Amino acid sequence: MTETVLGYPDRDPDPLTTLVEVLTAATRYDFALAVIPLAFVVAVVAATALNLTVIQALVPAAVIGIIVIVDACYLNPPVEPDSE
Repeated sequence: MTETVLGYPDRDPDPLTTLVEVLTAATRYDFALAVIPLAFVVAVVAATALNLTVIQALVPAAVIGIIVIVDACYLNPPVEPDSE
């Protein structure tokens, strides 16, 4: 089994080109799934750096997570393409 590079099967993989192709293939929901844990990581780092309590840091992260979930599930839900 061989591995092929996205879009360029006969060339050596260029890391920047591969990154751009992966990011352009990502959907809105992929980014939504990335934002939620990122918000919590930023909250923990901010709690450590700014000498905040864990509750003070995690509440905004939880609110961000709730907003992202509501947006992805209810305001802009995934739809199936029309089968025409």
